[in-house]
Amino acid sequence: MNTTTFQSAEQVTVETGRFGRLVVARVRPNEDLTCAVEALCKELGIKRAVVRGVVGSLIDANLAFGAPDDEHVVTVKGPGVEILNVSGEVVSRAGDEVNALLSATVADPQGQMYAGRLRRGSNLSFITIEVTFQEWEVQSIH
Repeated sequence: MNTTTFQSAEQVTVETGRFGRLVVARVRPNEDLTCAVEALCKELGIKRAVVRGVVGSLIDANLAFGAPDDEHVVTVKGPGVEILNVSGEVVSRAGDEVNALLSATVADPQGQMYAGRLRRGSNLSFITIEVTFQEWEVQSIH
């Protein structure tokens, strides 16, 4: 079992802020969900956001789990892998770059469920995906 222990409060960063714009968008067939969210945020000038909900299906799902240095990838074969839940956030990096960090629970065509982090570039929309996210406007960082 992997556990994380914080050595001191100095390692914890706390943001205060408020929610801004709410975005509801459609991801078209054969578009990657993570890349589409990042592109929308960049187009709208959103540097941070929280994913509120996602409805739709993927051609196949590629999910990662485990520690970054011991990551495992599971490919869930479709077509028609149903998205049951997606959570995550969009954070800004150097310059205008934004990075969506999304985790999902999905079900294959036989109803078997899987969960993990969505791997960028390999989770393509099957028909369409509707995604809702909300901008997070940072007021201060402690």
